Amino acid sequence: MKYMILIYAVFISSVADAACYASYKAKRGDPLKLHYGVMQLLDHQCTTKAATEVSALRLLPHGWILLNLLTVSLNIPTPTQKENAGENFLRY
Repeated sequence: MKYMILIYAVFISSVADAACYASYKAKRGDPLKLHYGVMQLLDHQCTTKAATEVSALRLLPHGWILLNLLTVSLNIPTPTQKENAGENFLRY
């Protein structure tokens, strides 16, 4: 019985730490700058609506405005996404 409880506790902690990834496009004004990025969100933020809100709020203090949320996924970003995002991979 102790082992069952331990296994359950480990499972719950790993589920609680699950991550979600959102890829997005953002802009900054005068002069116009655009960037593509990937950010990590919490599992409960893995809906389009929640991810859009969280992404916009994270970018705003850095002077960026969210243009478009491209994808929201529980899958780890591909090497191509990481390469395309460059310095904006998991930055915000």
